[in-house]
Amino acid sequence: MTDTRRVPANASEHAQRFSAPIPYREVRRGYNTMRALAAAIVATAALASAVEGSSGAVWVVVLAATVAADAAWRRSHGTSALPLLVVDVVATWGGLLAMGHTPSVEAAAFAYLVTASLLVLSIDRAAVVVVAAALLIVPIIGFAPEPADPGRSEAVLELLTIVALISVTAQLLVSTGRALHAAGESQAEALAAERRTGELKNEFVSMVSHELRTPLTSIAGFADTLRDHWDKLSRDEIIEFLTILRREAGHLGNLVEDILVIPRLEAGQLRLDVTEMDLSSEAFATSQLVFQEGTKEFSIAIPGGVTILADPVRVTQVLRNLMENARKYGGDQVLVEGEPLGDLYQVVVSDNGPGVPETHRERIFEHFEQLTKGDSRSDTGVGLGLPIARRLVRAMGGDLWYESRFPIGARFCFTVPLARIAADADHADESAVTPQTPIGPSPGGEGL
Repeated sequence: MTDTRRVPANASEHAQRFSAPIPYREVRRGYNTMRALAAAIVATAALASAVEGSSGAVWVVVLAATVAADAAWRRSHGTSALPLLVVDVVATWGGLLAMGHTPSVEAAAFAYLVTASLLVLSIDRAAVVVVAAALLIVPIIGFAPEPADPGRSEAVLELLTIVALISVTAQLLVSTGRALHAAGESQAEALAAERRTGELKNEFVSMVSHELRTPLTSIAGFADTLRDHWDKLSRDEIIEFLTILRREAGHLGNLVEDILVIPRLEAGQLRLDVTEMDLSSEAFATSQLVFQEGTKEFSIAIPGGVTILADPVRVTQVLRNLMENARKYGGDQVLVEGEPLGDLYQVVVSDNGPGVPETHRERIFEHFEQLTKGDSRSDTGVGLGLPIARRLVRAMGGDLWYESRFPIGARFCFTVPLARIAADADHADESAVTPQTPIGPSPGGEGL
């Protein structure tokens, strides 16, 4: 037989509507501390009254001591206030039976039980506690005899009991106010974060559309030219057009990879293929791709024989992002150098550009952050290069940070685990330092 029962669509809304105004856990410690203190005061006063011969005070001592012990245990135990309020209802009922008809104590006790129930219990449970308290206390009010000519100690006991009940109620109200204030601040922060997420989404859509539009336009234009006029183009022109198509396709591939790697990193689903790799050859190969045309003079000053433990694909991605950053914003000279730091190897990509203002040195590592935004910006990229590079380096056991370069410029430094350095690294061939001459114009831009 098929079970046709369904959970109502508004079940969660219903549960939220009838939940406690404040989670018990948020007031548990302070609430029970005051309960324990108040019960101890009542027990002390009742003990003094019992010494003077009050027979009912003995029961008050026992009940107050029970509440104090329960409160001391519940300061760090329990997830619901219902058990402690049941204890308080029973203790209140027993204490009033022992003390006799005392209207002021009865009023204070009933006010405390109603207030506590409505604050820390759901509406249905609060109703049960309030009804139970009324059924137990109201008969006492109507039928219990008033104590005949109470003595001084009994009057003190009555006064301290009232003060204790009012104190617990006041403390609970204060704790509730603080918790509600904190909840309001958290809600405001959540709303601000939600608005910021929406702004980031809009910025991301704007930047991605800007980034996709240019290479797609180039690819479509050159593809149409090759299709319609291939028989009229020279071999060199065809090779040039195909090179441009390949470069723009590579740019799109890098953009897609940068967009996809962030959610995989955040979800912990990015698999790293860590292996020993030669850092110098990887840096040189990446620089050849990044600086294949432009007015930049660049040098790779990483000695041969430096072997690191990392994912070659991700190291290439980090180097590409940092080199492209230097190519776009870093003046006319770029230097990639490295040195060992204990068990790590530090790589520095530096340039002689304007650098990054101090106020933006952490913001540039946030997703989708650039110093110029919108479709009118002249720089390329979607603001993912630096945050992706930092996340990838940290996933491989290193770190990435920014430093100022003296007298001008920027230094982006990152570390990766070091496997070994060849014994002849200090005598590496001079070809390990490879200056490159400018070979063409380079797109410029401002901001990061």
